[in-house]
Amino acid sequence: MPGRFAPLQHRRHALPGLAPVRLLALLRLPTLALVLALVLALMPAAQPVSAQDLSSQEFWSLVPPDIRARLGDDSCIWAHDLECDDAQFGGTGACAPGTDASDCRAMAMGGDNSCRWANDGQCHEVGIGTGLCASGTDSNDCRNLAFLRNRSNRCEHAFNGICDEPGIGTGLCPANTDTADCVGRARPAQARDHFFGHDDRELMDVSVLPWRAIGVVQLDGGACTGVLVGPRHVATAAHCLSDDGGGRIKALHFRAGVSGAIEAGRAGISGYLVAPNYQPGDMPPHGGNGDDWAILTLDRDLGREVGYLRPYVLDKPALDTIAEGDFRIAQAGYSWDTGDLLSGHRGCRVLEAYRDGSLIHDCDSTRGDSGSPLMVMRGGEWRLLAVDSRFWRPQPPHEGFSSSHLAVDTRAFAGALRELGVID
Repeated sequence: MPGRFAPLQHRRHALPGLAPVRLLALLRLPTLALVLALVLALMPAAQPVSAQDLSSQEFWSLVPPDIRARLGDDSCIWAHDLECDDAQFGGTGACAPGTDASDCRAMAMGGDNSCRWANDGQCHEVGIGTGLCASGTDSNDCRNLAFLRNRSNRCEHAFNGICDEPGIGTGLCPANTDTADCVGRARPAQARDHFFGHDDRELMDVSVLPWRAIGVVQLDGGACTGVLVGPRHVATAAHCLSDDGGGRIKALHFRAGVSGAIEAGRAGISGYLVAPNYQPGDMPPHGGNGDDWAILTLDRDLGREVGYLRPYVLDKPALDTIAEGDFRIAQAGYSWDTGDLLSGHRGCRVLEAYRDGSLIHDCDSTRGDSGSPLMVMRGGEWRLLAVDSRFWRPQPPHEGFSSSHLAVDTRAFAGALRELGVID
């Protein structure tokens, strides 16, 4: 999940073709019926007409002239990313009016089902679903999720139980930035950010530990969450530092305790250690996901200034508690929808721990939370248990949701921490 999780694995659906016709059966048919049967057998299977199947000229001929004029062109830098960014058609507002035509076509006409994955029972629109379809092109499947489109919790007053958006609340927040308080915390199971049916997050006070030790790992072209685990070491996810081809992404600096324009401190990144067996791509629990960890080395002892979380390694009593279903933890990170405000979930659980050092949890995490800490209270002190990793296929007891959440616990990288002198 660079900038949180890697995309979910998706199985592309295809319409079944005509069943093959047996020659023996054909020989029993009258001549005319035989000919017709052969013609039908040789015809290609019918496929739905989609925007992807149309030529450019045919594609735009479906758009009424007045709407076509307002759509404009694709001159915005965010054009062709499948997400409508033109605010006049309900987009994000990242593009000037009339500069994101292709991505906004369906939204401008009230939505349609032109995506090739439409009507398969799963929402695929970018932003609210799997991301395979452009905004507004999977309307039937995304109908129950449309209320979440282009919404966030980036207001500093989010998660306080009071709607602060203009027109429907106090007006302290910009429009569409106080989602949990203004439209509610319930989330459909099919949503990309389903939060297991209910968004239980809150904004954390970064002036105190453990939240102050959590920060933003600034990358060359993106960001992830990380956490100080010693005076000059930060734990995060390996996939944050790897591109799709297995190349390394440069890590620039670490900013601890970020809250808007304020930060507790920052340091440059002088080096990092990535799990030796890490491979890019989606790896399953108990099958390689335990290698999705990395330790960053800072150029100064930032942890002595702001504090850090001592790692905690699961022992047998802890594993027994997990098996009993009552191992309580907390998670916090810089989610995509809260931006530079630290959001977290207290009281969530570890659901299962695997031998490769990966685990499944039910904390409300999303994109941007990659590398964020899962913490456990031990002896009155918050300790680092794991770093958040990626979405995975639904697992018990949440089979009805669109994904499960994987993390890598300290069993997987305790040896590296010892070699670096972070733990004894």
